[in-house]
Amino acid sequence: MKLFQAYSLLIIIFVSFTATSTAGSIYSKAGCARFCGEVQIPYPFGIGVNCSVSEWYAVDCNSSTPYLSALNNLEVLEINVDMQMVAVNVSLISDYSIDLGRSPFLFSRLHNRFVVRGCGNAVILDHGGVITGCSTICTQNDTLDDICRSCETTIPHYLKSYKVDLAGLERLGGDGNCGYAYLADRSSRIFGRYSGYSDFRISLLWTISDRDFHKLSCCSKWHRLKFDLGDGTSVESWKCNYSLPYNASPYLLDGCKSMSDGRVCNYGDTYDDDGVLSSWNFTCSRKGHNGLSKNAILGNDFQ
Repeated sequence: MKLFQAYSLLIIIFVSFTATSTAGSIYSKAGCARFCGEVQIPYPFGIGVNCSVSEWYAVDCNSSTPYLSALNNLEVLEINVDMQMVAVNVSLISDYSIDLGRSPFLFSRLHNRFVVRGCGNAVILDHGGVITGCSTICTQNDTLDDICRSCETTIPHYLKSYKVDLAGLERLGGDGNCGYAYLADRSSRIFGRYSGYSDFRISLLWTISDRDFHKLSCCSKWHRLKFDLGDGTSVESWKCNYSLPYNASPYLLDGCKSMSDGRVCNYGDTYDDDGVLSSWNFTCSRKGHNGLSKNAILGNDFQ
């Protein structure tokens, strides 16, 4: 069954079972704002320290724009609970290094790619070693026609820090404004020449430590994940199961509610090494004389 058809059937089944349900969408802690401007702030993040699981997840809402106050006040563009990802806005500079330090964030291997614009090659370094790079080939006409070539590639593992090396990249134009490289979200696009200041989207994986995990409910369902850093070390994290098909954060106890008509819906799931949901099944049951009897089952493989 195709993924779209599976979701359609799931929605039909779920709506028919919950027509009388009064449960609402619960994304934030009680008494905490759900949105900053147009950006939803689901738990374990929260607007203010008291609304988040820790200071690293505290969001400062300034003039309807959310910022991660503990992470250089990076602007928050999106928080995806299922993918365990937060997208932030960063400034592009021609040669730079970024270190996430002691924070619980990693540069996402799945969502980011390394982009090079100019003539020649550039590489990305981690602890002094080259982990990836790409190169472009320019002709004499490119210079005459003011064309800025580009290439892009994936990163092989998650990163805590990195540095861009532009030694092999030729900068074109009178002010060298075609010659830069950056790590960015796959959806980011920066066209043309570097004008001296540009913003782009980058995706960070957020991790849950043992200390913070004890503050969470996880709806009694969780996974232990390990993210490879490529140098023989890894970062471990807890992940609360996404409560399909409920519109709520699985990191909150109120995010998992029984249905008001006596039926209880649960689901089973399988996650891959990156913490991405790879398969699931959906089951609704009603309590009867002989315990729980199965009413509906829907399963689909995402792979």
